[in-house]
Amino acid sequence: MELRHVRYFIAVAEYLSFRQAAAQLNIAQPPLSRQIRQLEDYLGVALFVRDKRTVELTKAGHAFLEESRKLIVQAGRAAEAARHAQKGESGIVRVGIASGLGGAVSKVVFEHRKRWPAIEIECRDIFSSFQNDALRKQEIDVGFLRPPVEQLNLNCELLYEEGFVVVLPKTHRLAKRRSVRLKDIAHEPLIIFDRHFSSGLYDRIVGLYSRHGFTPHLIVTHVEAHEEAGAIMVASGKAIFVGAGAIVNRSVSGLDLASVGLREPEAKIEVYVAWRKGEESPAVLSFLDSIRRVLSPPAHRKVA
Repeated sequence: MELRHVRYFIAVAEYLSFRQAAAQLNIAQPPLSRQIRQLEDYLGVALFVRDKRTVELTKAGHAFLEESRKLIVQAGRAAEAARHAQKGESGIVRVGIASGLGGAVSKVVFEHRKRWPAIEIECRDIFSSFQNDALRKQEIDVGFLRPPVEQLNLNCELLYEEGFVVVLPKTHRLAKRRSVRLKDIAHEPLIIFDRHFSSGLYDRIVGLYSRHGFTPHLIVTHVEAHEEAGAIMVASGKAIFVGAGAIVNRSVSGLDLASVGLREPEAKIEVYVAWRKGEESPAVLSFLDSIRRVLSPPAHRKVA
């Protein structure tokens, strides 16, 4: 059974006339009659009662007509869905978001949904170091992350750079400054997250100390300053925290913390968007286009 059989049947059922149905379908009457017989043979039931003057639906014909109309509507929807998917107007895009980058990603998602409301965006919090593997394994389609980006299997583009921020207790001697130099905080105990979570950010912070001739007094933790446990450690005066601005500029309810910019030329880190090489999904490609529109003006775009 093919869709044309169903369409021919519906035409005959609605006109109850092979002659009028053939005219509406713009085919000759004998071929139409043969198509209806083929359909009845396939189904193993009589759909019409025919005589020389009248055509009537059988009980089976009435039941088949109701379902046939649904089938034609669904076929139309399926065809439309395929066309939208081909154009990148529908589908699912799975997005990985490194810590602190949700604000930037939300701007992209908001803009993209205005342009392509049928595309479903699924967002997941994934540490930067884990996103390379998640992209290779096709667990996500697009990643917002800090370096490093594995370039053998992935493409990436620079979106922007984040400055480093120092998180201090509000009672700290430096808390009211607009910015500090590294020498001002070099001897303070430093909370730093496990390198496994974001190796690029970890190396950038530790390397900053080293280039200035300092050895940081590290307190390695599995939490960060914007999370409750890490924030409590900072607020209690046990240590300070240095990280990317988007991470540490979040407020933590009920805790007396201050965020101060770190004024060193190299106190910054890149934020990239990454995706698999050879990506062909129109939905993913249209989402990448929205990212460029919102976060990466062509004049400043850099392919890594």
